[in-house]
Amino acid sequence: MKLSSLALAGALSLGLAGAAHADFPTYYADQTAFTAAGTIQHVVDFDGYDPNAITVLNNTETFGPMSLTGSPLVVVGSDSVYQPVRNLIANNNPTLALTGDVSGAYNMFSFQLGNLEGFGEQVFMWLYTNVDSYAYGLYPGPAPENLTFYGFVVPLGEYFTGFSMHATNLDGFFQDTPIDQALAVTDFRFGTTGPICSNRICDGGDPGGAIPEPGTWALLILGFGCTGAALRARRRPLTRAARL
Repeated sequence: MKLSSLALAGALSLGLAGAAHADFPTYYADQTAFTAAGTIQHVVDFDGYDPNAITVLNNTETFGPMSLTGSPLVVVGSDSVYQPVRNLIANNNPTLALTGDVSGAYNMFSFQLGNLEGFGEQVFMWLYTNVDSYAYGLYPGPAPENLTFYGFVVPLGEYFTGFSMHATNLDGFFQDTPIDQALAVTDFRFGTTGPICSNRICDGGDPGGAIPEPGTWALLILGFGCTGAALRARRRPLTRAARL
């Protein structure tokens, strides 16, 4: 299990080394460099849904090699009340995670992420592979203005099996904030690399960062747990908020 924090401008990494690997997946902030690292085989977006509405889907839906789960899932249209720059998928209940399972042996994974509410707030994400799990703190842009690209590559032989994204409502000092937060995503990309990425040092990427003090890790986990418990009761479903 490993932890990292990625800021908008790049990777401000905190790493916790695990038994299987000493390094994180290679991180890309630039989509062009990410695409050049291998072959993109699947792209999942939600542009085909009604841009004027919040479209309610099932709790679990399959899109290409990925199954997403929410309570239920919703597609937030670009001309709906939230006005994101693109149609985005989200969990209708912002207090719960948006989770995904990935089938196939893809060692390249990326997405475009934004906050529909709680602009500037951190999104806490777990990435799962057949080898290990990796924790990240992401700071995406406000969805009505821009989306933030995040790309990850693991070595050949390791591949992505799933992910989980949580709204955390934490500031830079891991303190809870009074702003309700809702995250949303599009442009999931899945691909495979050649030998260029076999040692995690892919062209254009960042292989990872420093190891935090034990107290930092403990404080971070405590903050996530306390914040989730405190804010769970007062966030409204996206579809309900849109009707108000």
